[in-house]
Amino acid sequence: MHLILAFLRRYFVFFGVMLVGAIVIAACALLVQKQMRSASLERLKVIATGQAGQLEDRLVQQQEVLLGLQAALTLNPNLDRLQFYNLLLQSNVMYRQPSLLAVGLARPVALQDIPDHIARVRADRRVAPLAYQKYQPAPLTERKPLLLEHLYPINRLTEQLIGSNLAEAASLKEGLEIARDSGRMLASPAFHLNGHDESIFCLYAPIYDANLPIEPTVAERRAHHAGTVLAYIRLDEFVRPMSKMTAGYSVSWRLFDQGYALQTWRQEHRASEVMESDLDELTPIKQTIAALVHLPGRQWRIEFHAHEEIISEHDDEWIMLAMGFAMLCVLLVAAMMQFLYLSRQWSLQMLLKARGDESNRHQQAQLLAQVVQESHDGLVLRQPDGKIIYANDTAHELFSASSNNLLGRYDVLLSQSELGDLAHPLSFSTTFPRHSPHAKHLDVMLQPLRNELLQPIAMAMIVRDVSLNYAETQELKDSHHRLQEMVDLSSDWFWEQDADSRFTMVTGGFFSRFDVTPAYFLGKHRWDLGSGGLSQEQWDEHRAILAARQAYRDFEYTSVLGRDTIIVSVSGFPFYDDDDNFLGYRGTGRDVTGIRMAQKALISEQQRAQATLESIADGVITTDIFGRVDYLNPVASSLVGWELSSARGQMLSAIYQSVDRQTRLPLPDLVAEVLSDGGEYHGARRSVLLNKFGLNFQVEECAARIRDEHSRTIGAVLVFRDISNWREIEDRAELDV
Repeated sequence: MHLILAFLRRYFVFFGVMLVGAIVIAACALLVQKQMRSASLERLKVIATGQAGQLEDRLVQQQEVLLGLQAALTLNPNLDRLQFYNLLLQSNVMYRQPSLLAVGLARPVALQDIPDHIARVRADRRVAPLAYQKYQPAPLTERKPLLLEHLYPINRLTEQLIGSNLAEAASLKEGLEIARDSGRMLASPAFHLNGHDESIFCLYAPIYDANLPIEPTVAERRAHHAGTVLAYIRLDEFVRPMSKMTAGYSVSWRLFDQGYALQTWRQEHRASEVMESDLDELTPIKQTIAALVHLPGRQWRIEFHAHEEIISEHDDEWIMLAMGFAMLCVLLVAAMMQFLYLSRQWSLQMLLKARGDESNRHQQAQLLAQVVQESHDGLVLRQPDGKIIYANDTAHELFSASSNNLLGRYDVLLSQSELGDLAHPLSFSTTFPRHSPHAKHLDVMLQPLRNELLQPIAMAMIVRDVSLNYAETQELKDSHHRLQEMVDLSSDWFWEQDADSRFTMVTGGFFSRFDVTPAYFLGKHRWDLGSGGLSQEQWDEHRAILAARQAYRDFEYTSVLGRDTIIVSVSGFPFYDDDDNFLGYRGTGRDVTGIRMAQKALISEQQRAQATLESIADGVITTDIFGRVDYLNPVASSLVGWELSSARGQMLSAIYQSVDRQTRLPLPDLVAEVLSDGGEYHGARRSVLLNKFGLNFQVEECAARIRDEHSRTIGAVLVFRDISNWREIEDRAELDV
């Protein structure tokens, strides 16, 4: 027992690290498992979104067939049966659209014209005479019938549709009336043909005669209604690709019809189930997600149920491999920590040795200071932070009347370079004291001192008095060179042009980084160097300004210098001689490429943020610090019933009012609470939203502050979503309980 305790005490660091590592690995494994479930749900969402999009794409193809037929019948409303049949036969629509059952044309016929209509249809024996031999419209009521007269193709299944009075068809009459009165293409609910179990649905579009006004009323649409074209679509064939794809992922689905678009917001409206996949219903559902399919004037909802998590078959293997590798790493770290613990005494000895080396270096520094103390050149040593730690007698005599005044100072003696981190020695000449008739001319060298790790440890400034050898001509020459260097180092350049707008002088060091000499521009017009990304009209306007001898500012164009293309901004003004004769233009130029690219990036970022807000499914409203509306996205606009132009500047309480779901009493304003209480975020709550038009929505809302880069409050954001469908499901669950 004592041996075991001694062993544990000796290696307690090893076992402690192993225990902590095991806990961390277990926590990471749980986190990875959670992330995998999230990834599985995201993959299910991708599948749902992709399949809904493919359904809409196939639906668009069906609509194109119907729109083409609608256009042909609009041009020729009196198209006979043979022409109708040949038109569809030549377009090969049945081959291109496998889910298409039939395409038909229904025309309104007055009750008194029914006998003549029957005789005329039966007399036309050019197409399917056997099917039309017993043509008899049904059912007939007192309402004006809408008879399906033309049909393609005609077979045993579709011939029952010939002569149908669509105005009395239970599944079609409501949609046909809406399509006729609105002039829009609509989709019908799913229904079955007699003797056929397969579900089908219709797309229908109205046709009007040529006398329809440009902006017709409902009455005018009804009066000029010439018929309706219909496309019968087999629902099983329409969703077959989706069934094949989802079966490979063990995903089942259920299709619900949410009704016409104008009915989806009615509280009494309930979505009806249309069909579902054939996957075993006894298999438990692990994840569910819904996607919407938008039909003309109608909306479907597809619920996708994953019976297994959609993850890669190798993910579990990678997790086990990662956990094994992590345990191996923990084992190595534990062994290393134990090794470091056992080598503590050796580390302490090395520390003592390092302190001894530091003391030796300090002694060497003192010896070096003694050597240079009586040098005729001034010597000043600074720490990396700029503090003066040493100055010899010559330096004290030059820069200070007292021998102790220099030590400990941080100010600049001769140049700001003394306080900089120089990579190489720097030499320069200067005078001291500045602006004094008794100033001394000094040659100065700044020498950075570094340790063996190339880390800066000091800055040595060596100063030599050269006043006796300094001449006035040298001062003038230095002044000239100094001015030239300032021009060369400037980020702008200077230019002159003659009276013919040709460059006579271009200076500045700007062009050196492009490997271009200023002589390249001499004798050329500005437009001779290239179009500069400007049109001919813009260059003509610039030449007109030059001809009028007017000053101009910030004229921008692009210029190719070496391998680089930059955006140049130039400004110029005319100059004259003493006799007021025009000599040309002179001015400056500068590179504004970075500014323009930054502006472009800022605009792109603003557009990306705007597109994100307008595309999300939640409603978003932002306010200023007083609660006035700044912005609301399209989802928020549709829920509250306010347009952005009308809502901007109003108090949030004027456009957004939520009440308690049970008592129907107004609830406190979340934005006002966030702004007044000083909180960063107000958690989500559920309530009933009362919009501008008196509609009620079950919503989930939350609010948070908006801060600028200085953490100052500049407003608040309110985010809410419509959870009406979720609430209905919860209510039904409560009733079942």
